Amino acid sequence: MNSTIETISAAWTLATGRPLPFLPEPKDIPEDFPVYYPLIGLAAGLACSLTAWIVVWLFGAFAGSMFSGVLIALLLEILTGWRGFNGAALFAVRLFPKPDGATPDKFTAQPMFFGAVFFAVRAIMIAAAVQAGGACWLTAVLLCAYFAREELSAATSPNGGELIKAPDRERRKGAVAGCVLMLLFILVSRRIWGAAGMFLLTWLASWYLIKRSENGTLDFDRRAFDTAAYLIETALLVLTVICVHR
Repeated sequence: MNSTIETISAAWTLATGRPLPFLPEPKDIPEDFPVYYPLIGLAAGLACSLTAWIVVWLFGAFAGSMFSGVLIALLLEILTGWRGFNGAALFAVRLFPKPDGATPDKFTAQPMFFGAVFFAVRAIMIAAAVQAGGACWLTAVLLCAYFAREELSAATSPNGGELIKAPDRERRKGAVAGCVLMLLFILVSRRIWGAAGMFLLTWLASWYLIKRSENGTLDFDRRAFDTAAYLIETALLVLTVICVHR
């Protein structure tokens, strides 16, 4: 039992960047961490869905959905130590550089501006999904997002090896765990095409980024890992809103 708790704690710390409360921060990365990534996403997703339901029950449909959007977006940032927020902000600054010789804008030249934009988009998407009665879909979003993390951990690092080393058999088990959990959600939600689309988007985005890292066209370090997972998660939130408002 102690060994299992240590493994779960290590996988949680590796996935989120923060140790579990009341448990010491693990020193070693467990070989079977890929199996636990989808389970971590499921646990985080269920917590988000439960939070949304409670807030809506306390404050009503409209006010509750607005408040839960901000609250859940904030909790997700705190959970991951703002790693995705910071990475996405720096990525946006590099994506929209100022022309040579141009005077930097005091707002858009700052990473914090783009980070705030990403945060606002995520909060609005969560609120819109909850407002449409799609709080349970937050579970699917986090499940897929952490399935993406499990897949992206196999990307090629700058030194030519795997970003996070794990035996192939454990990666296969992690992929199977993610597929099984997503299949269960599809069966429960009964919105087959929407949930299947989310899973397909996750897999294709992960596959594309892994191939780019293998070809050497993408310097896939831990910051890129966090940023990619964050952007995939944000895209899934947008897709969720599209699904629940159909």
